Amino acid sequence: MTPLTNNAIDFLAWAIEDFKVQPKASIINFYTAVELFLKARLMHEHWSLVVAKDPDRQKFEAGDFTSVSFEMTCERLQKVVQSPVPDEARKNFDTVRKHRNKMVHFFHEADFSSGPKIEAVAREQLRAWHDLQQLLTVQWANVFQTYRQDFNEIERKLKGHREYLRAKFDGLAPRIAHEKANKAVFRTCGSCGFDAATQIEILGALLESECLVCGYHDKWLDFTCTDCGEVSPLRDGGEFRCEHCGCTADGEMIADTLNEFSVTVDNYLESIVPANCSKCDGYHTVIEFKSRYLCVSCLFVSNELSSCEYCGESSNGNMEDSYLSGCSLCEGSAGGRRDKDD
Repeated sequence: MTPLTNNAIDFLAWAIEDFKVQPKASIINFYTAVELFLKARLMHEHWSLVVAKDPDRQKFEAGDFTSVSFEMTCERLQKVVQSPVPDEARKNFDTVRKHRNKMVHFFHEADFSSGPKIEAVAREQLRAWHDLQQLLTVQWANVFQTYRQDFNEIERKLKGHREYLRAKFDGLAPRIAHEKANKAVFRTCGSCGFDAATQIEILGALLESECLVCGYHDKWLDFTCTDCGEVSPLRDGGEFRCEHCGCTADGEMIADTLNEFSVTVDNYLESIVPANCSKCDGYHTVIEFKSRYLCVSCLFVSNELSSCEYCGESSNGNMEDSYLSGCSLCEGSAGGRRDKDD
């Protein structure tokens, strides 16, 4: 149990308790919790990662330091820890952060006298919690597994938030029924819990949905567990945990399972997959899938791959002028010249 994670859980509990009576405190405490959880993941990697600059262990332990900003935290999670916050989650966390800043500088209690504004905060916090829960219990499960009971308790307490959205769901019921009659597919929203998320197919088992009640956007791939054979969602982040048996799979195992390129003695040297992803900086996370190319880490789909003109590594990014500038794995000929000059 780490103090940083314990504090994050406390702030989240206070945010839920204050939601009805002190919305300002709720919004501030909720973002504080999000920030502390992200920094706890950095801290697990190394204490110096939560220090903005010039880390000093003695000053750190005395509390005499400037901690990393939200943007810097996300950057270090991606580039140092190599376990990035998914784009959709980052956007939802940033929404909470900006709302927190507004509360600190411009809030008036009367601003929350109307139902629609409280409802908007409920949607905002539910979306952020769903993304945070995915990080804590799937992508970073090995780091936060001892807190699973605390997370389940938070999920239970958030039931009150969802009740603020019930009136909107009831109002949408005729529309949902009409669209279902016209073969539209709806699923239970992981954020607000209502059967109001429209589901569409992107590519084969790669699906996405958007909730008509809370606006939460979800994207996942129905992945068949290699242990029990049941299907569970693989989401942005590159880590899989089966909802049925608890089995886990890392990015390499997922890529090997999903890659549809058949390697033979004749084509081995011509294989361009697995390739690197320019969107999430994933190493060998891009595989051939349904005649296109899928990154199993961030679920980005591309139509073609190209090779770095300097090192030969394949990527879904733009490799134009890569002989000079290089790619995510090399610095190109310009970097080679710098090394010689040094």
